[in-house]
Amino acid sequence: MPYWGDDVDQCDFAFDSVGAVIYLIIERMNKDVDKVLEKSYPEQSMVAYLTCLRLIGERFPKNLSVHFRKKHLKDVKSAFENWYDKVSDKLPSHLRADILRKAQEEFALFEERILKQHEG
Repeated sequence: MPYWGDDVDQCDFAFDSVGAVIYLIIERMNKDVDKVLEKSYPEQSMVAYLTCLRLIGERFPKNLSVHFRKKHLKDVKSAFENWYDKVSDKLPSHLRADILRKAQEEFALFEERILKQHEG
């Protein structure tokens, strides 16, 4: 890939910059996952990070595919389910079902818009 390009994903420097942002989001997500699981905090940060990654990945699929693959989504989904099992009783009862439903929708969107696009 050349140093200069007519778009962000067509030159090395810009491509690497987007990759760095993706890496930082993933790094922060992993730290938060560890924290909320260890302490059973009722925060919802995992799905927020995943949404950010999906939105970036829709524009920059090559960049995201370098750092985040099907195994990573599986790990985040498993961590979310583990988290939800641990903290669901700490969540407001009127929001529990919606939190779970929205997270499941985000996992499905990520699978459909990012992972399936890259498989084919």
